[in-house]
Amino acid sequence: MTVDELRNGLARIAASVVPDDDPYGRLLRHARRRRRARWAGGGALLAGLLATTLVAPVPGVGDLRPWLRDPEGGSGYPVTSDWVWRLLDSPTRGSLAADRSLVDEITRVFDQDRDEAGMSDALPTVKVLFADDTAGVRTVVVAYHSDTAAALVSKTGPVKAPPRELVRAAGVSNLPAAPFTVLGDSIEGSTWLLGLAPAGCVLSTAPAAAVTTDGDVRRTWQPAPTPGYLLLTEQRIRGWWRVDCDGAIQEQGPVGLRTGELTGKPSGPAPDDELRAAEQAAVASYQVLAEGTGLPADPAPVRRWSGRIPGEGLPASIAGPASGVGPVVLQVGAGPKALLAMAASDDARPDDTGTSAASRVDWALVATAVTSSPELTAVRVPGRSGGHAVLTDQLLVAPADDEAVEVEAIGTGARSAARVQYGFAVLSVPMGADVTLRVLGAGGKLLASQELHEPTGERIFNEQVRSAW
Repeated sequence: MTVDELRNGLARIAASVVPDDDPYGRLLRHARRRRRARWAGGGALLAGLLATTLVAPVPGVGDLRPWLRDPEGGSGYPVTSDWVWRLLDSPTRGSLAADRSLVDEITRVFDQDRDEAGMSDALPTVKVLFADDTAGVRTVVVAYHSDTAAALVSKTGPVKAPPRELVRAAGVSNLPAAPFTVLGDSIEGSTWLLGLAPAGCVLSTAPAAAVTTDGDVRRTWQPAPTPGYLLLTEQRIRGWWRVDCDGAIQEQGPVGLRTGELTGKPSGPAPDDELRAAEQAAVASYQVLAEGTGLPADPAPVRRWSGRIPGEGLPASIAGPASGVGPVVLQVGAGPKALLAMAASDDARPDDTGTSAASRVDWALVATAVTSSPELTAVRVPGRSGGHAVLTDQLLVAPADDEAVEVEAIGTGARSAARVQYGFAVLSVPMGADVTLRVLGAGGKLLASQELHEPTGERIFNEQVRSAW
């Protein structure tokens, strides 16, 4: 899916509905508006990876299932975090924040016209958290809260749209407030993504990254010029961002991407066999994930290995740079839909965004890694746990040398060895083990070696994803 196709698709999803004056038409409009709110929320997440469709919880949003169900009444959700209250108590941000008369009018209209906003009287206090005209559209984020509960409403309309037009515009209603709230949309020809943090927090971005010869990912962080928020337009929705509050990193990860469902269709004609399909899917997933996280994706990735995973015999393929040094993706399964594994089962967070686990049982699985040697590629084999993808203690190692006979892992807390068959070996190596991988030929001759570097917790391409609110 191209950027233009994504933008046009989201614009159609979030398109405003023409009002009817009759009661029955009003009822239908209300139902359409509720559906539109759900899909527009998905559009916010889709904007995170511009080359494909990603449906996933983004940083700070948390469990999206209640939001996607859009509970009747717009009564909000209990607030149990001091960070959420700090966000709700923050001053209005955005390019229009200084226009007090406009902010007051938005507050009054969104309070009086709660039916159009999708909110009930259960949350009596209304506050504008964000108002902006700089992304080619007028965007507002309004908080509704009581002493114990809160919810957010996000609306997008044309630049200079009056409050009464905004409250009827497409957007998201009854969204749970989170310490770092991420919202986005594609409408009026503009795609935008907003990260909104509590006042006093500093946002930084690293749109691009480089991989060293040792396999480490290096980024240069740039503080955002805006206080406590970052509004990104289409060309800038990539790379990583982080949020520093009171001297500590509270949030860090890929812009617009957390964990969840990856949907994309490889380019070119459909292959005749499963292995070829897995190879194409791995290359497509590599391009999406590398470009989305700001890692070098050019020149085009190549197949580093393909075969069938022991056990179920699923087709699998590894895609990575032709040099053999840099980010790599292991795709297990031939389907165009995949679940991205980022952590072991103990550290993984649920990624259910409204799609049942039963409906995803045949989806492919994706895992990422970084390799520092052209002589061997090593990636954790992804598995399933509780309806989402996880990283297992099985390590797939694919030597480049056809003379390879055995692969071994030697180091602190782990020692494992396996025969090389069909160009690969699978070792049992605990997560986080400090080991050196060794590829041996006939007579025990050392053909290649590489140290295994893995962060703990969630990661993408060995960069640790953090959320410590």
